[in-house]
Amino acid sequence: MLVKPFIAKRPRVEMVPLIDMFFLLLVFFIFGVFSMTLQQGLLVDLPSAKTATSTKEQTVTISLTQEGGLFLNQQPTTLEALNASLQQMAGTQPKTIVNLNADQTVAHGRVMQVLDTVRQAGLQRVSFQAEPKDGP
Repeated sequence: MLVKPFIAKRPRVEMVPLIDMFFLLLVFFIFGVFSMTLQQGLLVDLPSAKTATSTKEQTVTISLTQEGGLFLNQQPTTLEALNASLQQMAGTQPKTIVNLNADQTVAHGRVMQVLDTVRQAGLQRVSFQAEPKDGP
């Protein structure tokens, strides 16, 4: 009987499974990046105040931009549509807080128009938004 001599083979690292894992991770991260959504806000330069605080109650946000745009919860609107939406909210949740974000360059008269619209809709809790001021 002929016995083959034992020849020790050197261990080797298989590259194909490593390449497969690399591409799997690459695909995972690519899909992860594409599935991320960027939250776009409105560019409003808020005035600053030492007593600025945040609230946790039911709120609605009205924004007035420097260009004259009017937004309800980041959706463009008009004064008439704003009045209708706010009246509907006042009917279902009368204690809703209205956060008014007005760019500091917006005319005072425009802010008063929006404030009158909010009051006519039946919402009384209005808060003007401001950025905290640094220092004393």
